[in-house]
Amino acid sequence: MANKYIDTSILDKAIHFAIDAHANTERRGKGFPYSVHLMEAVEIAATITSDQEILAAAALHDTIEDTDVTLEQLRSEFGDRIASLVEAESDKFANGFSEKDSWIERKQAAIVRLANAPYDAKIVAMGDKLSNMRAIARDYERIGDDLWKIFHAPNGKSDHEWRYHKLAEALFDLAGTPAYREFVMLVEKTFGKKDYGEPVKIDLAEYEHSGEGYNAMSYNHNGGRTMIKLYAETVSPEQPLRELRTAKNVFRMGLPTPLAGRFVTDGKRVGCEFARVVDKKSFARAISENPEVTEYYAVNFARMCKQLHSTLCNPAVFPSVTDRISQAVKNTSFFTDDEKTKVLDFVKSVPSATTCLHGDLHIGNILTSSLGNMWIDLGDFCYGNPLFDLGMTYWISKCNLDEITMRLYHIGNEKMQEVWEIFLREYYGTDNQKELAEYEKQIRPFAALKMIYFGVTKGHEEFIRENLLG
Repeated sequence: MANKYIDTSILDKAIHFAIDAHANTERRGKGFPYSVHLMEAVEIAATITSDQEILAAAALHDTIEDTDVTLEQLRSEFGDRIASLVEAESDKFANGFSEKDSWIERKQAAIVRLANAPYDAKIVAMGDKLSNMRAIARDYERIGDDLWKIFHAPNGKSDHEWRYHKLAEALFDLAGTPAYREFVMLVEKTFGKKDYGEPVKIDLAEYEHSGEGYNAMSYNHNGGRTMIKLYAETVSPEQPLRELRTAKNVFRMGLPTPLAGRFVTDGKRVGCEFARVVDKKSFARAISENPEVTEYYAVNFARMCKQLHSTLCNPAVFPSVTDRISQAVKNTSFFTDDEKTKVLDFVKSVPSATTCLHGDLHIGNILTSSLGNMWIDLGDFCYGNPLFDLGMTYWISKCNLDEITMRLYHIGNEKMQEVWEIFLREYYGTDNQKELAEYEKQIRPFAALKMIYFGVTKGHEEFIRENLLG
């Protein structure tokens, strides 16, 4: 069967033009023609878009920086849009800076310019930067620190470490793409992880309120590709920082989750930035909008949980759920000292495990989208016995007031309990009601422990005492 016809004339012209402009030029230190890099940049851009003009700009991205071609020539040959995309990606046009200025000053100006560039220009930049980062990662693995001698950066590896982490921030609009994810993984593999400093001030006028949870509100950026979650003013900054760090570590494990961005503030509240999954819905929202799909999402939730609970966790990276729960029991004023001892003895008796736990496991914290299902709100991610996670799901499904369930999950208690029953059958793989009742009995004490951990004891006093103190 013949391939489908598409008009590639503008891309073909750009490729020929770029190859001619870079003719007889070696890719620095590689021993192969420079045009190989150009074709790789086009290929990377093509994983994000099929727009021929963007792909043409990817082929031409270095012409005005590394050859005698001028911006005016590009505009004459290819039009305003392609010339503007190449201009936005080029360090040569960083406002107010020239090659006479220091390497750091020029790169900083170019990064700021790229951060404010249109989405299409960032696709062109990703083609270039990921191609560069692939080469750096390969060469660094092969020759180590001798690699930095072929570059112009005055301070060697540290300058490149600074630059590529900053580029990852500048290109965060592309966080939903495989190319961006590969870029981040290579940057961290080569230069190490970057922790957060002071929160970055954002202008809330650029965002639209999109939802709220128990102690935080979410906002979508007007640009459509990022979102922020701002915690209540009473919440310690450590909580969003923990969520950001944990989300990045979960991403590094390969578990499905939106990529974490910056630590942010609106001046009063602090919070997290994430790549926005534009067509997403939580499982809770999907069920509320179409109750007929309840079984589908309850079954998929159970399967996602089983997959999560069969994934080994690194105890050197993530905390232990028993340590967290034990500390919460020690700190609570709900129990007397003797009661605390009894509860702590129960926690110690739980069989240990090093499997992944979400920590706040319910149908509001899993998304469905065209990119697949994804876990969100990972600030309490940890490792341990899955019963702790199931306890959280039980609490949300069977112990809240109907008005709370409706406000937080958009469905009432009757529907939530239906979800729980389907979930439990699928998770344990049985329809036997006697067996399911035994599983519920086993899970209830862990629901009580989660209430203690989250400090939500009001209205649950009888349940907690009955299931933890007998």
